[in-house]
Amino acid sequence: MDKRNREEKETPFVTGMNEIPDDRRDIEEARDGDKEAYGRLVLKYQKRLFRFISMLTGRFDVTEDIVQESFVKGYLALNDFDAERPFYPWLATIARNLALNLIKREEKEKPIEDPESVELVMNTPDTRANPLDRMIEKENERRFMKAVLALPVPFRSVFVMRTFEEMSYEEIAGSLDISVGTVDSRLHRAREKLLEMLRDSL
Repeated sequence: MDKRNREEKETPFVTGMNEIPDDRRDIEEARDGDKEAYGRLVLKYQKRLFRFISMLTGRFDVTEDIVQESFVKGYLALNDFDAERPFYPWLATIARNLALNLIKREEKEKPIEDPESVELVMNTPDTRANPLDRMIEKENERRFMKAVLALPVPFRSVFVMRTFEEMSYEEIAGSLDISVGTVDSRLHRAREKLLEMLRDSL
């Protein structure tokens, strides 16, 4: 079994991309002009989409605009959407394309230092009863998020798409217009860099 096939069988750090909630009723009602129905879709997915885009761009100052524009574009294109397919991946594609277009235009290799972004993307449910355990878990996640945001854009983009959005190598390659081999090498380098940055925390 080659390296990429092994990767495809690994359990992602964050799960949920392949879950398909039934949004068909809200979609149909929104198509009929019910803005409250579309508002329910916005409320359901805005935090998840914000987390994804903020991790992808590393910039809080543009994430809110991208997320808002994505929902607007999604609403305007709703009649072209196949309601039998999951809504979030379609919406995330719109947002991802907007984010990647921005990244390409600005040609930035290093994210802007934005501590607020780290706090906003931390959205792990707090289920532990012990306050000390919660504090340690929160601090570890904060360090991880800061390390991800510190990755150069080419590595961060691949890592976030694969790890947080559970995209396949082929989907990532198509989104970034690169080869599957380049996806594999960038993902490998991203993990190496994260290990270097987080070595003291492991």
